[in-house]
Amino acid sequence: MFFGDYHIHTPRCGDAQGSYDEYIEEALRKGLSEIGFSGHCPQYFLPLEERGRESAIPEEELTLYVREVESLQEKYRSSITIRLGLEVDFVPGKEEELQSIVDFYSWDYLLLSVHYLGTWPFDNPQYLSGYRERDINEIYETYYQTLIAGMKTGFFSAVAHFDLPKKFGFRPAGELKGEIEALQVCREQNLVIELNTAGRRKPVREFYPAAPILAQAQKLGLNVCLGSDAHRPEEVGEDFREALALLCRLGFDHIAGWEKGIAVLHPIS
Repeated sequence: MFFGDYHIHTPRCGDAQGSYDEYIEEALRKGLSEIGFSGHCPQYFLPLEERGRESAIPEEELTLYVREVESLQEKYRSSITIRLGLEVDFVPGKEEELQSIVDFYSWDYLLLSVHYLGTWPFDNPQYLSGYRERDINEIYETYYQTLIAGMKTGFFSAVAHFDLPKKFGFRPAGELKGEIEALQVCREQNLVIELNTAGRRKPVREFYPAAPILAQAQKLGLNVCLGSDAHRPEEVGEDFREALALLCRLGFDHIAGWEKGIAVLHPIS
């Protein structure tokens, strides 16, 4: 059975622990076929003096990141396939600045992420009060419209943690137009949806996205890749067997991997 984890952070991200080798060795212990490092991209959307390492690879270290992963690809060539990508925060209005990161390297894949609504880092527990100061449905609708704008740039390979605003357990009421539209735009843009298992480790205690969203994705003919969102070595490949079992129950028969920007489909069983 093919197992690929394409959402693994690196020592160059300030919020990740452990060495590259520790992540790789954990992947080997868990029988993964393929992994992808996807460090947080440089904070291109902030003024230079405000950019930090706390949750991003500094721009001046992007070349080092590429060289380090290329070296690991050679080192572990006979043991496991290693892909090179980035998790990219999309911020509307900053597409020109983002272009230089997209064009920096022939990435195997780029994950589309939205962590900011305006200046509010909504998935940061230090700013949890923002949920109590805003209408929950409006938060979700704004999030999905931002996600859609990112999808339409054509920069990305897959959408990471599709329903991230639920992280702390704040749920919308009723049907969300933005959610339905986002799935349709995924299909139009030929984007893959990531089944991100990190939600199991968060207060919401469920995968991103939720099973009903995955069911809609399956009906639309979308493909899915797996990501642990590992920030520590032991999180690599976490809950992947349960994730694959869910995909099978929902009618998926393939999962996606990556090579030089092209999705490669692998049978689930």
